[in-house]
Amino acid sequence: MPSNRATNHDSVLRWLNIVQRGGTQDWQKLYRACGDHEVARQVAASLAWRDPDLLPSARLWKFLIEDLHPDIHIDLHESDNATGI
Repeated sequence: MPSNRATNHDSVLRWLNIVQRGGTQDWQKLYRACGDHEVARQVAASLAWRDPDLLPSARLWKFLIEDLHPDIHIDLHESDNATGI
């Protein structure tokens, strides 16, 4: 996967980039990182910003995060299917 496009450290935009375009190793690392409640909360918050065409990966991460942290509830705003531009 391309290097971090947003900053030189882990960030919400990096998490979203991994969710949308990461490979298996990227997803494995992110899943382990989501064991930390704060990282999971950041990833959860970023899922609503996903590319509308990449909703399936956001649905998967919604399931994974809610399974890891039952206190986190994610609304993907699935009816918002227009691109940001």
